[in-house]
Amino acid sequence: MKTKKWVWVSGAILLVSLLLIVWFQWLSPSISAQELSEEEANAVAIDQYAGDIIRTTKTHDEYQIEMQLENGIYNIKIDAKSGNILSLKQLGKPKEQPVEPKEPPTNTEDGSQSESNDPKTQDPAPKENTVITEQEALDIAAKHVNGLADDDAELHQPPDQAPYYLVEVEIENGEEDREAIVQVDAYTGEVKSVNWED
Repeated sequence: MKTKKWVWVSGAILLVSLLLIVWFQWLSPSISAQELSEEEANAVAIDQYAGDIIRTTKTHDEYQIEMQLENGIYNIKIDAKSGNILSLKQLGKPKEQPVEPKEPPTNTEDGSQSESNDPKTQDPAPKENTVITEQEALDIAAKHVNGLADDDAELHQPPDQAPYYLVEVEIENGEEDREAIVQVDAYTGEVKSVNWED
């Protein structure tokens, strides 16, 4: 009779121990997975994109980093646990450099006025809205995310919007290769957004 009681007590202890292990492993992932610190998230953004961080905010499971890149201000979303970049969206265009005033015309020997021949002060010819080539879009997208672009880019021309290219770019990162879809403005060549595929 004592052996049966001992078997039941041992079985109950083993069952309770097993349930506690399962609870700690599956029902409490915050104990087993440690989140990135704000500094680590900023380091991920700086490693991927050369620029200056303006502001970093943390939501429940991601960091949102506003960053000034050479071609505008971007919002970068980074997964707080894995450190993967979830998305990149352009918030604003870069600030334009102030235009220097033109030099006043100079008087020539015969008394007439002439314009300066300095190319910096001459007005450039007006630019037409010309679409960049597919190869230029591929190069811009690949350079922007430090990856390898596919062989073709899709040109989209929605009504009442500027045309844009969608380019798939593969980033080789050792064991974890990732893909991104980069939206490139077809007129300016600016990267408008980057969406990362899981």
